[in-house]
Amino acid sequence: MTISSPDAGEPPYDIFICYAWDDSKQLADELHQALTEVGLNVFQDEPSMDDWDEMAPEIRAALLSSRTLLPLVSPGFPRSPHCRQEVHLALDCAFRLGRTDRVMAVTSGVRPDDIRPSELSRYRTPRQGRSARELAVGIAERVRALAAEDDRTFGDAPLPSSPDWFPEHLPGGRHFHGRHAELWEIHEGLRAMDKARNMGHPVVSVSGVGGQGKTALCAQYARLFALDHSGGVFLVRLSGSDRRVRASPDAVRAQFTEGLRAIGLKLELTADELGSDRLPGALRTRLKNLAQPYLWIVDDIPSGFDAELLPELCAPTGNGRTLLTTRGRFTKGVSAEIVLGGLDPHDGLSLLTGHRPPAARAETRAARLLTELLHGHPLGLTLAAGLTTQDDFEGYAELYRQLATPDPEDDLLELVQYLRAELPAGYARPFAATMLRSFRGLTDAGRDVLSAVGVLAAEPVPLTLLDEIIAGSGAPGGPARVADGLAHAVRHGLAELTESTDLTELTDGPDDTPDSRACAVHPLVARATRVLNPPPTRRKLRDAAVVALTQALSATRHSFTHRAVARSLPHVRAVTGLLAGTDQWSIGADERYLLDEAGRAYEQLGDGEASLRLYAPLAEACEEAPECDEYTRLVVRLHLASAHFRYGQFSAARSLQEDVVPRMRALLGPAARETLTAQDNLANTLGALGQHEASRLLHTEVYRALRDGTGPTDADTLRVLGNLVIAVGRCGDTDATRRRMRLTAVRYARGAHVLWRRAAKAKGPKSWEALGALDIMNTLGKNLLALGKKDEARDAFRTVWEGRRAVLGEHHPDTLDAWENTIIAEEGLS
Repeated sequence: MTISSPDAGEPPYDIFICYAWDDSKQLADELHQALTEVGLNVFQDEPSMDDWDEMAPEIRAALLSSRTLLPLVSPGFPRSPHCRQEVHLALDCAFRLGRTDRVMAVTSGVRPDDIRPSELSRYRTPRQGRSARELAVGIAERVRALAAEDDRTFGDAPLPSSPDWFPEHLPGGRHFHGRHAELWEIHEGLRAMDKARNMGHPVVSVSGVGGQGKTALCAQYARLFALDHSGGVFLVRLSGSDRRVRASPDAVRAQFTEGLRAIGLKLELTADELGSDRLPGALRTRLKNLAQPYLWIVDDIPSGFDAELLPELCAPTGNGRTLLTTRGRFTKGVSAEIVLGGLDPHDGLSLLTGHRPPAARAETRAARLLTELLHGHPLGLTLAAGLTTQDDFEGYAELYRQLATPDPEDDLLELVQYLRAELPAGYARPFAATMLRSFRGLTDAGRDVLSAVGVLAAEPVPLTLLDEIIAGSGAPGGPARVADGLAHAVRHGLAELTESTDLTELTDGPDDTPDSRACAVHPLVARATRVLNPPPTRRKLRDAAVVALTQALSATRHSFTHRAVARSLPHVRAVTGLLAGTDQWSIGADERYLLDEAGRAYEQLGDGEASLRLYAPLAEACEEAPECDEYTRLVVRLHLASAHFRYGQFSAARSLQEDVVPRMRALLGPAARETLTAQDNLANTLGALGQHEASRLLHTEVYRALRDGTGPTDADTLRVLGNLVIAVGRCGDTDATRRRMRLTAVRYARGAHVLWRRAAKAKGPKSWEALGALDIMNTLGKNLLALGKKDEARDAFRTVWEGRRAVLGEHHPDTLDAWENTIIAEEGLS
């Protein structure tokens, strides 16, 4: 029977018959004849290709021109790569057309529980000894009923829509191959609440060793099945892939809370809602109000995490569906567990030969042997595929020989020993050989890029940071060289670009969003790169990273340019030795300064918890370092207190400040700026604890000292004056005294605003003085609102909101706080 698709103008096929030649050819022929006799237009796929060939274009065209697929599911059906491809394509299109009953399986000799993907069992027709003519009558009735309701073909399916990601999308997808059944198993598992037999919260766990594509599978599911989660995709990354990462509940909870906060920022929660005590409840309310299903991905849970605590990590509301990834196993608390092994041989071969198809059957056999050597490991096959793009590639047979029997001069021992703890038995040596050849096959620029990424955290790396690190290490730098090296690493499968990155825009991209251009490297590749690089090389790159990060963060002292460096902040912990799974560097003066700058930046970005996570170990390191002087210890403790304050831990902040103030006074004197700053911080904390009169008196003392010492228009004097205005507006124990104090606060605020405006005019619209003017305007608005002057308060809050949005960005907690105040004032007016 000749393979052909309908000519233009001809009707589409009613049915596409899909079957395994070995055990269903006779039934396929009989059904084709019977279905044709009852008036249907039928296409029968005649397998005439090797199992390792891709789907022929004419077969694909015929399938897309069909209304339904009729898979003849037999014992040999799952072994046919062509059948799996046709079923996946049809199911994917049917899903996007809104009716998966377009795929109607006829089963013979298989149990329902053994059918994969399980979606095929939903609309199956067991043969049960019936003749082809009997089967054809029932099938024709269903096909005609479907066509009467919806006569579209598979090719009419819309392209998958892109889901909304919070806080950001998962990178990957470029090298994704196969896993068709697993994608539908996730879909089935996450429909647990739709089944009468299982009304529990749907939770699916995807497990497997490093490099098996757990994260990529979740990202692919999120993209292909976007209709399943119209409310969006919410992602929390726990970085538990390294065996040295702590799985203690407290450590996991801390990182989980940090992930929740990132989601809250993207959802534009207010500053109060982002506080640690209110964040879970605020998120639950916002997610429940979506009134749509959403996907909740928790990626990379440490393998030793207690399964009894899994509910703490799951979607917080009933309209959420949870998808977990881990190297461990969760047999409790999940509605389905998917354990990933190697890729199917056909899919593995397709991944390996994607860049360079084999030129002859002997080469195909060698490529199949190479797929088996790498155990179908997706990351290993991706790296091996990259090797086929090199100029010295001599064919798959030679590549197999090189990887199966590596040159004795290639010192693989250290890398193999490391990978044995990361990969199953038998995987480590071929993967190590592949990784070594991939790394050595890079250009100098490519190795520089990969090596620089290796000393950083397993997070997207801004390309501007890469450029600065490479140049700082003494290697030739420049955006063009970084772009070339990164492009080479991407072609070799060693790196990926984030979705917002285009290498052609590297040298001429927008100046205000440099962090939007970034790359990502698989954690296993990054850790292997660290093993391949000798300690002096890693040290040189790490030192350059410390300098680059410090310079970028120090620049935020002069103006609010934090958004330009926000994506670099996660790497601070890696280069200071505070991140598990990276080199354990000692904390010296340079590292302490960087941590101090990063903590300040996190605090000013509104991320009090991240600030606290940096300052706590920094303070501990300062106490233990004999070369650290008393002044540095006190400044760090003062910053740690500020982090506690920002995070809402006022008692902890007060305890530290009450320790620092007398020590600072004894060291520097009562009139020193640092001493007065410590006292002013303590006054803020007293106010937060409700001791408003004590706060006002201490603020007044500090303000007078600064005014008389540095002058009334000094920035620190004006900052303390703003704090004093806040304290004055909160004082009073009766209605009359409270009103009098608020009127006084309004008068102070108007005067302070004039002084701030003058200072801001000289320093620029994005200066700290400009932010100070907005802060005092915000205080003015709050006092006006408390006095019942709602129209004036509304105008003040709107001015603050517009100004902060221009400087801090729309999602900064202070901007959101100003917007909330504006709404409150406007609602009061209405």
